[in-house]
Amino acid sequence: MLAFFFRRSFSKIALAAILVSFQASAAEQMRGTSNDDWQGFGVLSGGKGFADSPLGQVHYRDIGPRDYKHPIVLLHQSPMSMIQFAEIQNALADMGIRAITIDTPGYGMSDRPPHQPTIEEYADNLVYVLDHLKLEKVLVAGHHTGAQIATSFAANHPTRVVGVILHGSAQLTKEEREAYLSRMGTGPGRTPKLDGSHLLPMMKFPMASQEQKILDAKTWLAITSFIQGPDIGHYAAFHYEMVPDLMAVKVPGMILTDTEDSVHYIDERVSKMRPDFKYVEFSNGNLLQFMAEPDRWAKIAAEFAASLED
Repeated sequence: MLAFFFRRSFSKIALAAILVSFQASAAEQMRGTSNDDWQGFGVLSGGKGFADSPLGQVHYRDIGPRDYKHPIVLLHQSPMSMIQFAEIQNALADMGIRAITIDTPGYGMSDRPPHQPTIEEYADNLVYVLDHLKLEKVLVAGHHTGAQIATSFAANHPTRVVGVILHGSAQLTKEEREAYLSRMGTGPGRTPKLDGSHLLPMMKFPMASQEQKILDAKTWLAITSFIQGPDIGHYAAFHYEMVPDLMAVKVPGMILTDTEDSVHYIDERVSKMRPDFKYVEFSNGNLLQFMAEPDRWAKIAAEFAASLED
């Protein structure tokens, strides 16, 4: 009986030791029960909060030193979320720059708005986030739809900005807007299918590179396309006449472009409209390339931000 007790006690101790060892190993490798290093939303650790606004609660992430003079606000494309700028935001914070990512209402963890917003309304809505964070002036940066929102914000709220970064400017003519609108709702849809084929269209999105980081970015594009409801951001983008706002921007600007992006020719057009804006060919890749090179994007943005303080 005594021998059985010791055997059973030893077994419990051994089992506990094994479990502790396993948990420590899992924590150290941060893999849990998986056999890979997919980070998921872990790249968004820290700094998250919500701001009330007319378009509902807006989800934001605010990291970096509190005393940084003019934080950088990062606005994602449709149909993505702040995850698009997560690695860039982390890189900026590591460089000592306060950076704020925002889920556009209707995307990510932000509320779905009570009505279909315009780009101008999206831009006006940013004021509520800045007021919530007690920020007077920021450098605003956006990608595709985010670039449109950034342009409208810079034009219509000039006292709240020190500069603007437009990556993939998406300044559409009337004919281009009508062409995009005619194609809305003609895709394969998002109704789940038994064989999982509803997930494939985004993964088949043509890219100049198929490196692992690009495949990761395409995966996020697929995931966020299903997280959202109606693609209200693109609808707003395809109704936005950007030229009046673009020409009204009074602060310094920078245009970033990717030569294989479908809006690259538009970036060239915008650079001619605003020759005072700095023009940078970020890559020979496509619209997700900057997600594969977050450190370089952050460095370019940081250098531009520094030039505004000179």
